[in-house]
Amino acid sequence: MTDILKTRLEAIDAECESAVKIELDKLYDDIHHNGAKVHIPSPQAAEAIWLRLIARKEDAFIQEMMAALKPRSAILSKEAASSIEKIMEDMFADDRYLERMRDFYREVAKKALLHESSFDMDAKRLDLLDSTYRVGVADALRKVRRHVLTELEPYKQLQLPENTGFLSQWQHYSNLSPWRSITTIVLLSLTSYLIAFIIASDTFRGLLERFGWSSGTGL
Repeated sequence: MTDILKTRLEAIDAECESAVKIELDKLYDDIHHNGAKVHIPSPQAAEAIWLRLIARKEDAFIQEMMAALKPRSAILSKEAASSIEKIMEDMFADDRYLERMRDFYREVAKKALLHESSFDMDAKRLDLLDSTYRVGVADALRKVRRHVLTELEPYKQLQLPENTGFLSQWQHYSNLSPWRSITTIVLLSLTSYLIAFIIASDTFRGLLERFGWSSGTGL
């Protein structure tokens, strides 16, 4: 199931990226010489495209994940849940998005040079725009990853603590077979009766009195 889901998410990812490329190409096509200088696209316009891309992927991925999980009555195993989490984390990994503003301006500079041979970018302004973009996109990606994992949570198998002591051993033993559970209860009852019989016997009382202990209920 996880392999099929991964293939489908990769297809959705590719579709979303293709749509974004069309939007960016329109921005690049708008580069032109405007009187004394070259007109270039707004960085805010490019940033808005990528933020919409992340939101669009979030909606599409969650819908696809729910479509794959809801018809299934079985809860996801730990391995399957971890696999899906890894797929989602890879899809929304920071390194897939944080360099895009730099890439955008490299492409802008290359196309601007077709209109003006001396075109140059303001390095300080680019650094500021890039830093602002990185903070905004990193925050958006962090929220998306948290949202996706929250949607997955109800389908994850509850994990028992590794060391639950006697209760865990008893549960494991009794679940092996219903008859074993009944047999265990009978044996425990017989053991209790045997202990009570020994305590009530004259020999046991004499042994206690020999050591100076009372045989009453205050033991």
